[in-house]
Amino acid sequence: MAIIGSKTSTTQEFLQKISPKIALIGVGENNKFGHPNEEVLKRLKDINTEIYRTDKMGEISITANKDGKIKIKEHIKF
Repeated sequence: MAIIGSKTSTTQEFLQKISPKIALIGVGENNKFGHPNEEVLKRLKDINTEIYRTDKMGEISITANKDGKIKIKEHIKF
């Protein structure tokens, strides 16, 4: 899993090395920085990463059990 969104912190090389299955992008709606960057979203989609965004989905909870199984819960956005 990767927590990303900025163009300069999420290069193609970085994504190829970590190969995230899940990306959590914690960002406010209509933020002044323009996050998440559209190029980053494309890079993530190109490597079939499942994308979760707080600006679109609201609060997101991620838990992992002792066996490493991950559970993701989206909370209702108002």
